[in-house]
Amino acid sequence: MALAGYNIAFKLGIVSGGVTTFKTFAGRTQDDLTIAARTRERLTKDDAGATQVAVIGQDVTFRATGLVELSSSMAVTRDQLIDYALRAGSNAVFAFGYATDDGGDSLGGYCVITNLSESSNASDDATLTVDFRVVGAADFSVEVPEESN
Repeated sequence: MALAGYNIAFKLGIVSGGVTTFKTFAGRTQDDLTIAARTRERLTKDDAGATQVAVIGQDVTFRATGLVELSSSMAVTRDQLIDYALRAGSNAVFAFGYATDDGGDSLGGYCVITNLSESSNASDDATLTVDFRVVGAADFSVEVPEESN
C-alpha cells in the first residue's frame, strides 16, 4: 500500500484549562516511527539446546523533523514543545495520536519527549527536531474496510 508522507500526522495532546486538544506539528519535513520488540530469552534442559524467545513488549519511538512554527491555533508551537521537553515526573507524560488524515488506522497512547533540538541560520527560519518515546502500551486501531458489493 502506498501512503504519501504528508498524509500521516503525529499529534500531541496539549492541555489547556483542563481540556486536551490534539494539535499537529507544522511544517514538518519528515516523521519517523520505530517499533522494536523487547524480547526475553530462556534456555532449559527440556529445550534440548534451543533457545526459547518470548516478546515481552515493544519500544515505540517517534521523530518529527523540520518543524517550524506557524500561526495556527491547531498547530503545536515552539514554546509548547520546549515547555513539554523541560517537564519532569508525571507532568512530562502527555497524550499523542499518530494517524493518516483520512481517519484510517491510528496509533495512540502516552509519550515523553526524549530529545529536542533547534537548528537555525541567519537566512532561514529555525527548525526543530523532536524525539518521543511511548510510555506504556501503545494502542493500535485498524480501520476495517467496508465490504463492497
